Amino acid sequence: MDEVSDSKTKIKELLSSHIGVEPEDIDEEDFFSEDLHMTPTDLTDFTHLLEKEGFNTTHLDFTELETVGDLIEALSSHEEIK
Repeated sequence: MDEVSDSKTKIKELLSSHIGVEPEDIDEEDFFSEDLHMTPTDLTDFTHLLEKEGFNTTHLDFTELETVGDLIEALSSHEEIK
């Protein structure tokens, strides 16, 4: 597995644990608010969880990130900075 695949898997595992669903039930096309029913508070809490796991989240702006795939791409593109 390459680093992007590892990151994708880790992000989905963390998200699934955070919102209480199975990782295989999360698709990259899922929208945070519409599909996963996450509130702004949920997203903030999830950002803190990502930070604890070593992801660089300083550049994240959830007003621009709508889907799980958007988040994976944003975190993967900044992974070398963490």
